[in-house]
Amino acid sequence: MPNGTRISLRAARINANMTQDEAAKELSKYFGMKISRQRVMKYEENPQQTPPGFGQGFSTIYSIPIEVINFDHKST
Repeated sequence: MPNGTRISLRAARINANMTQDEAAKELSKYFGMKISRQRVMKYEENPQQTPPGFGQGFSTIYSIPIEVINFDHKST
C-alpha cells in the first residue's frame, strides 16, 4: 500500500477474506473470550468507538499494520 494510505475496518476484513462471523471467531481466540459478530459489526459501523485493544486484535487477525486501518470515522 502506498505510504499514508488508510482503509476502513470493513475493507481490512474483506481484504483478509473473512466474514464478520469469522472475524468474531478469530477475535474470540485472540482475546480468549467470546466476541460476537454484532460487536465486529458495531466497530465497522462506528470505528471511532473501537478500543485500542480491539484495534490491535483486528490488526493481528487481518495481518495488516494497525496504522493502515482508519479508526477515525465511518467510511462509506
